[in-house]
Amino acid sequence: MSYALYLLYLVLTYLRPIETYAPDLADYRPMLWLWALAFIFAAGRAGARREIAARPLFLGLMLLLTAAIAASLLARMWLGGAIDALVEFSTAAMLFVLTCLNLTSIARVRRTCTVIVLCMLVISALTIAAYHDGFMMDQLVLSQSTDAEDALAPINVPTAPAEDTSGETLWRVRYLGFLNDPNDLAQAIIVVLPLLWVTWRRGRGLRNMVLIGVPTATLLYSLYLTHSRGGLLGLAAIFIFGMRRMLGTTRMALLAIVVAVGVNAADFSGGRRFSTGEESANDRIEAWYSGIQMLKAHPLFGVGYGSFTDFHPERTAHNSFVLCFSELGLLGFFAWTALLVVAFRELGEAVRRTPAGSFEHRITSALRYSLIGFLTCAWFLSRTYQPELYLLLALCASAAWCVRRTSENNETTSWAPQPWLGMTALSMLAAVVTVYGFIVMGRVFGS
Repeated sequence: MSYALYLLYLVLTYLRPIETYAPDLADYRPMLWLWALAFIFAAGRAGARREIAARPLFLGLMLLLTAAIAASLLARMWLGGAIDALVEFSTAAMLFVLTCLNLTSIARVRRTCTVIVLCMLVISALTIAAYHDGFMMDQLVLSQSTDAEDALAPINVPTAPAEDTSGETLWRVRYLGFLNDPNDLAQAIIVVLPLLWVTWRRGRGLRNMVLIGVPTATLLYSLYLTHSRGGLLGLAAIFIFGMRRMLGTTRMALLAIVVAVGVNAADFSGGRRFSTGEESANDRIEAWYSGIQMLKAHPLFGVGYGSFTDFHPERTAHNSFVLCFSELGLLGFFAWTALLVVAFRELGEAVRRTPAGSFEHRITSALRYSLIGFLTCAWFLSRTYQPELYLLLALCASAAWCVRRTSENNETTSWAPQPWLGMTALSMLAAVVTVYGFIVMGRVFGS
């Protein structure tokens, strides 16, 4: 019962049918009631079995991050803001907790990943229909002038974006809820692509074509229609990390160049350039510089959750790492970075402990690629508090926990916790130094 309610909550979180077909129900907070019901059943089951699919460290870090969000505003003597921040972040936190309570077996991890992939396939199909046929075009397609990135839609709107051949408007598909930005949709597609390929079977050509080839083409075409540069970089990151062992460094570099040329020829980004000299890139560099200054002025608690634009009104950080350390300070940045580090460490150990070719090996490897793709996109997007990140982290925690339990049942030696404290500190330092390096390069080559 608890797992069925969880899957229902997950499907409704992705597909948003209430917003589409019954918006009047939103006033009654049906998703909150559904989460509460799912949580009661899941917590009761977890209490009876004395199991939750995550190391206590994961839960502790999540609690610390939540506390840092509140503390960032309490430090400014704003109690009401702290309460509002906790309410706003609760969607991501609740998804994390609910996932860890339910995914207590590798079979449930498999089914959950399948549901997520299916949801994204439905979403991708709907966005393609919106682009070519005008289905829900006003909600699922965003129009931008090709001359100004933030311009409004043109006066003469075609029946469907695909019919517009003027070249004056860039049409970018999106979805609803937490995927209502083209970049968010692209990031979500990047996350599910490795999960889709977990089902690949050697020597099963027809099966692979139907179950993997066609869905992959659908997802990639929807990704193309987002015209997201961050999505393109995330796809490249997954491709490079996935192929480097097979091809070697030199061949991989040559292949990356060929792919980059092909992508540029296909106009994947809709004419928007990857350049430090571009105006939007310069604006990002200035935002990152402001984030560094915020960290210097408020090192422990930051300037406050959701307050970046109070100190830099021109735009948000457009970098999840910058947004985190500027708004939450070193306390929140430590908790957030530690969650990422522990997830990578746990998955790495799980990959090492599982036989090559087993589902456990494939799913933990795929989750690592998904996390790499998400964070690559997040480097150029403000997605520090995005629900999808915490769902992904919970999937990582649960998959590693399931492998750990199986491993310890089958082996005489226990699975020692992976060291994480030093790596977290090093990752925090590397992120700040890298941001500063981008600022320096941007000012040198962008001037």
